[in-house]
Amino acid sequence: MEAQSLSYHQFEQIDSLSLIEKRPVAVFIYTDWCRYCKNMEQKTFQNTEVINKLNKKFYFISLNAEEERLIIFRGHPFQYKPNGKSTGIHALAEALGAVDNKISYPTFCILNTDYEIIFQYDAYLNAKNMITILDQLSN
Repeated sequence: MEAQSLSYHQFEQIDSLSLIEKRPVAVFIYTDWCRYCKNMEQKTFQNTEVINKLNKKFYFISLNAEEERLIIFRGHPFQYKPNGKSTGIHALAEALGAVDNKISYPTFCILNTDYEIIFQYDAYLNAKNMITILDQLSN
């Protein structure tokens, strides 16, 4: 059997994709320096069952919290907000990932078909736990 790969989408694509088929949006918020994020990319998101569930039931977006490009989502512009000499956070990562005004990495969140946050988890998720969450939230 051929190994399946995870389908990645951009925030800008979600509105038009939703016209074709409404699905919840799964967002993985990470940074390049986070070892737990890298671990999830290399293990959790390489798991065949996780890939199948995300590809079939969700639109999956991987968002670098320190990305500096402007992102238009649902007609609203979100930009990078510097907070130091060479540090900052993207406003969209903050909007989706902050719990009690704090963000930690990795954060995995799911938006329902009305783009409301219905799930947030701000720690490493292994494949087994990810599958349980995806099953619960895709029904």
